[in-house]
Amino acid sequence: MNRRGFTSALLAGLAAMQALAQDASAGSDPVAVVRRVYDPKVKYNQRGYSARLNRLLQAAQRKSRQLNEVVSGLDFDPTINAQDSDDNFRETLRYAVRSQGADRAVVEARMRISKGAPEQTIVFELVLENKVWRIDDIVNPAQTDGWRWSKLLEAGARGE
Repeated sequence: MNRRGFTSALLAGLAAMQALAQDASAGSDPVAVVRRVYDPKVKYNQRGYSARLNRLLQAAQRKSRQLNEVVSGLDFDPTINAQDSDDNFRETLRYAVRSQGADRAVVEARMRISKGAPEQTIVFELVLENKVWRIDDIVNPAQTDGWRWSKLLEAGARGE
């Protein structure tokens, strides 16, 4: 292997180790897991969902492809409770731990998704899987139009 090839391989290995370290550190703190959801550099499939929530999401996605239409739970972004947001909505994000136990945590994110919109709260329920915090559900606790993402995905998997 020439010097250039060795250097490239070394740099690629270091970058991979850094990415793994960032994923591991994000998984050790429930708030860090929720912050990753709002990081525009983090891809949708890297959001850190639990095995249960991933199964529900995949089932709804399969049904959506089968029907060739968007099903319940897939027709909006549950992390913002909308389809669209202002580009700078992340500047309004605030996080708080509502509760945390040995294997469960609840973190809320408060934000304004657009300039004139009222502040809203999205609640993230997390579980500890393999010593890493994972998002197990996303909830809009609003009194009038609240929802639980897992229930919407279940309905979507049935084609609703």
